[in-house]
Amino acid sequence: MSVPLHRIRFYDHTPSPITAIQYTPLPLPAPSSTPSQTPPAHPGDCIIARENGHVEIWKHVSDKQVDSYGNWVLYKTLPPTLTHPTISQLALVIRDPLNCSTPALNDLRLFTSSSDSGDLVERCLFTGKILQTYSIPSAPIWSLAVAPTHDLLCLSTTSPNLHFLSIPPPTMFDPSPSLEPPPPHLLRTDALPSRTRTTSIAFGPPTLTQLPDGTAEWRNTTLVTGNSDSSWRKWEIPAPADGSRQGPNRVVLKGRAVVEKVQKAGRGGRKATGAAGGQKQTIVWSIGILPDGTVATTDSLGSLIFWDPLSLAQRQHFRAHKADAMCLAIGPGGSTVFTSGPDQRVCQFVRARAPGGEWVLVSAKRLHAHDVRALAVWPPYVPVPITTDTKHGTSTVGAGLAPVLASGGWDMSPTFTPASHPSSPPLPSPLARPSQSQTLPTFESTHPRRMGYLSSGLLSSSSPITFSPSARLVVGKRARGVGIWRVHPNENGWEKLLEMELRLRTTIIATTISEHGKYLAVSDLYETKLFKLVPTSSGLKPTRLPLLPALLSSPLLHHLNTQLTTQGCGSTSMVFTPDGGRVVLGLVTGQVLIIELAEDEENVEVEVVKCFERKERVVRGRVIKGKNVNGTGVNGNNTAPDIDVSMTEKAEEQESNSGSESESESESDSPSTFHSNGAHKQTQNEWISTLAVSEDGQWLGVADLEGRVEVFNLDSLQLHSTLPTLPHPPTTLSFPSLPSPSPYLAILSPTNTLSLYNLDQRRFIPLPSLGKGELEKFGNVLSKMQTPVMGMVWRPSRFSLPVGPRGDGEGKALLWGTDYLVTLRVSRDMLHPTPNAHVNGEVASMPNHSASTTTISSINGKGGESKSSRKKRAREARQAKASHGQGEEGGAGVGRDLEEKKEEYYKIIGDRFKSILSVGWLVGSHQSQGEERGEEGELEVGVVERPWGDFVAELPGVFWSGSYGSS
Repeated sequence: MSVPLHRIRFYDHTPSPITAIQYTPLPLPAPSSTPSQTPPAHPGDCIIARENGHVEIWKHVSDKQVDSYGNWVLYKTLPPTLTHPTISQLALVIRDPLNCSTPALNDLRLFTSSSDSGDLVERCLFTGKILQTYSIPSAPIWSLAVAPTHDLLCLSTTSPNLHFLSIPPPTMFDPSPSLEPPPPHLLRTDALPSRTRTTSIAFGPPTLTQLPDGTAEWRNTTLVTGNSDSSWRKWEIPAPADGSRQGPNRVVLKGRAVVEKVQKAGRGGRKATGAAGGQKQTIVWSIGILPDGTVATTDSLGSLIFWDPLSLAQRQHFRAHKADAMCLAIGPGGSTVFTSGPDQRVCQFVRARAPGGEWVLVSAKRLHAHDVRALAVWPPYVPVPITTDTKHGTSTVGAGLAPVLASGGWDMSPTFTPASHPSSPPLPSPLARPSQSQTLPTFESTHPRRMGYLSSGLLSSSSPITFSPSARLVVGKRARGVGIWRVHPNENGWEKLLEMELRLRTTIIATTISEHGKYLAVSDLYETKLFKLVPTSSGLKPTRLPLLPALLSSPLLHHLNTQLTTQGCGSTSMVFTPDGGRVVLGLVTGQVLIIELAEDEENVEVEVVKCFERKERVVRGRVIKGKNVNGTGVNGNNTAPDIDVSMTEKAEEQESNSGSESESESESDSPSTFHSNGAHKQTQNEWISTLAVSEDGQWLGVADLEGRVEVFNLDSLQLHSTLPTLPHPPTTLSFPSLPSPSPYLAILSPTNTLSLYNLDQRRFIPLPSLGKGELEKFGNVLSKMQTPVMGMVWRPSRFSLPVGPRGDGEGKALLWGTDYLVTLRVSRDMLHPTPNAHVNGEVASMPNHSASTTTISSINGKGGESKSSRKKRAREARQAKASHGQGEEGGAGVGRDLEEKKEEYYKIIGDRFKSILSVGWLVGSHQSQGEERGEEGELEVGVVERPWGDFVAELPGVFWSGSYGSS
């Protein structure tokens, strides 16, 4: 039966443009001849800064077992503070470059600056809080660059001199020491003309210098700057003064090269002559140095110019853009160069493989709908001289994966595009499926991967939209305020009930509203605010509830008083129980608080009833560690394939009776925590990304950004079970209303994999055992979607058909991505186990991150299936693969799925929605008036969209060129 659908577009918040993009940098190769650890081929993190001060961390996810597309997904958003609300420049610095081969997120330091501030700010990449500020004279900062040695910052201001800052190495007691003034030989620089500004800075390849003690080190020797006076300059960085060297003890200007200028127009558009004429200065927007010393510049005339490093003469000149060429990015090894600007075209230049080969413009693509302001390439360019005799040159960096270009600008959407050299050997693309490893992902032949501009990523509570189904309310989040609307039944429209602007220290990071619209919770990085919403004749009246005093006075939180007073009570994830009597807070510091809301005739009493510390999973003195699906522990240990985990003594006895406990645990005598790469971790708790409460209010699911998932019993306020550590943090957790007497936890991963966890049996359900394999086929189709699924909601059971004693009926779910909507129907037959579920006499408990039968079959060779059955499954898989298409665009293969309509239990709508922010249920008018059970058609669906066309008029004008027959 069809369900009414509301397309909601009254949410009027405009996203912020992208101002800077940078991938995780790589250190210089070790100067010694001893071989170092080979960098793995796993793509690094992508850091994106927006104009409104938000810093987004995007992580790469992939799953070879399900043959799904690789993607960069939004891992975390760091909110800005009131003191520094904007960002125009960012720089990533490796904390300890001498002892780090492949930096992780905790190995980096983030520095930002803005055009309206005089401070250089360091922010924590875990919490987003400001670690230090360094006041800069003659603000604002025009450009910022990090030396390849990661021990020096160079920045330019309105002053005619360059400024250097020294980055001290970390210590055991201070991992982020404060910036210091530069060494004496960098305190002075030659001055520029007073009205000249330095708009871009780039360090050249360092030189390998032998020290008196016989060791070698990298030293920065060259610096180039792009200026606003139609020129660029080359600087020489002196060696540290040791008494034996003669020469100037300052940064010396070695040369200046002039670019083309524009003739000013006279009156009436005529060419100006004499005193009325003159030339307009050209701005060199971007600059870079290639491994052989060649200098590449882009300017305000749309030109890319390559310069000789010795004579500073032009080698090649390309007029590639019709407007300013404001962005320049150098590919790995310095063999490719990308440029872009306001004309929305991204151009790729490559150098011929022959010695002394020239540069060629090989491709130009329009990837964006507005000005492009930032470009970055993975693997990042490491400026190593081509004459360096080392085994660890740029050719080994990121070996095994094709480069990927990240771009962004005024159209707000981050875009990832494969960008291989046309003559490079075929390499697997981080954005492709593993089965496509033999294709050549060149920049010209591949399609871009556009991500959503208002996506919440892996933090579900940071979604800009929240629904209150019973009250038919929609809550929209803005920077420091929220708006609440009511959607009327049928086609009666909507009305705005409340608009709130809050006093906060940062922007809002999480919002939630209760089922019946009675309570609202809003949190920034430092404080969670709780409101009671009272209906009035004009809308809703918010009343603030005393949450922070209740936390400080609670005897259960005495051990957190210092933490609450110094770090605040900000929450990264929040959820109300269905009856609205409790609110669950996932604090920034990692604790989970259960808050009771006891309401009487006059006021609401706020009381803390439980605090879950979420420490290590210790059973009888042993640390339980999760495993990966291939038998290798996520924490770095090789373990048996069974990964069932039980957290209570009674559950352990039950599991030991079934003979699976001995194979389900990895024991450790140390209570320490480890990273997935084996690195030791001491104190940092990751943010809680997702909270979910079952419909009956009995179960609470908790997930954090490290992939740890736990289930708590809200009746007994105790830990029920701890799931194995997942390879990736889940996108959403939910307790589906399935036609089964056992409760389930549904886990949706960013690789578009759906897993079901049985709470009674404390184990995952292997999908190959699900009856006729309908969910297997659905998993295959879902994994072929290019963009990740953003969320999933299940239809509440009280609005479904009556459920009999055997669990008859159906469970229905809605899944959505940026530009598609998926409906799923789960019947009892899909959940009924078959003999194929048993492997060697035991029920397989491995979480099915694979949507095919190969995972279970590989355990004992045949997997308990007959030869004809295996052939039938293989034939069906080939037919499904052929029918769903191999298109690069996310919606390309979806239309064919809708046309065939072979599968009645799911449907993918890929051509009707654009820029979906959220999807939720809305209770029909009869049910909202108080009936206990509704009928099938009394539930409505709300789809909130924010299309590009709704706010493009608010942006500056788009560059347009009226040339016929050209883009």
